[in-house]
Amino acid sequence: KMNITTYLKPKANSGSKHLAAVLAMVFFFSSYQYGWAQANNSKTDPSNEHTATVGDLVWVDQNNNGLQDPSEPGVANVLVVLYDSLLNTIDTKYTDALGHYAFDKIQVPLTGYKSFIVGFYNVPPDFTYTSRVGDSISGKTNSKLDPITGRTSLFRLFAGAKLLDIDAGIKSAPGVVLPLTIDQFQGIYSNGFIQLMWTTFTETRMDHFGIERSSDGTNFRQIGSVSASGDLISNIKYSFSDVMAEKGSNFYRLAMVDSDGNYTYSKVITVSVDVKGISVSVVYPNPFSKRVQVRINCYNPEQITIRVIDNAGQVVRTQLENVQRGENNIVIKNVAELPGGVYYLEVIGDHRSMKTKLMKE
Repeated sequence: KMNITTYLKPKANSGSKHLAAVLAMVFFFSSYQYGWAQANNSKTDPSNEHTATVGDLVWVDQNNNGLQDPSEPGVANVLVVLYDSLLNTIDTKYTDALGHYAFDKIQVPLTGYKSFIVGFYNVPPDFTYTSRVGDSISGKTNSKLDPITGRTSLFRLFAGAKLLDIDAGIKSAPGVVLPLTIDQFQGIYSNGFIQLMWTTFTETRMDHFGIERSSDGTNFRQIGSVSASGDLISNIKYSFSDVMAEKGSNFYRLAMVDSDGNYTYSKVITVSVDVKGISVSVVYPNPFSKRVQVRINCYNPEQITIRVIDNAGQVVRTQLENVQRGENNIVIKNVAELPGGVYYLEVIGDHRSMKTKLMKE
């Protein structure tokens, strides 16, 4: 019996160990597959590792030293704008009752970094931006923004970063009006003309916007004007249509002029024009008296129709012209006897038409 018992016990233990080993292997592979799936999900889910956070405080710098002192209060309802490196708006926030703000879930690369700028607007009347102080002096509780533009310098964000020291100080400055800041200044080319669009933050005693264009990005001339709302506390959108845009790169900037004639310039934007049909590059002189000429650029030879339309919408002159590829200078006939006033010059080609404003002296 002892022999039988001794023989059977090892056999039973061998089976139990085998079963335990099998179960352990199943558990191991299940755990490995689950862990692998979780790891891969975290790499592909932007909310896990592709985001960063920026904050923190707008405060009144009562002693004008650019540093946050314990007794200095925060400022509510300041508009904070998060830009990319090209000053395109990514997000906007308003400071809370204690002056704090935060941008979370900012999209950044999983590896490397992305650069950002923060701007501060809607500052209370009779206040302006305080001095900017280096981090080595302040222990990172200083004002980070440029006192002229109201914006920070470029800073970098990495995946998972929490940059909670982008602070802005303001100080009392009776009678000082902060410069107007333009947001989302952009242009789109479509249907033969360039549409310029921009938004303002809080206008104070604004008079108008001068629209300036350049072909080289250096030498600008004014091509139009848009009246400003003057004084407002909320954002307002503006637009301007440039029907005289030239083939290639067109550079634009805005001259922002106040009621005293003081002005500042916006950033410069570039809009490219790829002309497939006709384009009117210039009409001169404008205003005209006895003679007016138009310069037309053509992609292919074709016959065009030129019409002069009065302010009531009546066609007062029509002429046909055969134009060649490239630049064509055409004199508009029989305009000397037209009465003074506002007219529109319309050029109609095979693929598109263009219309521009004329003045008769």
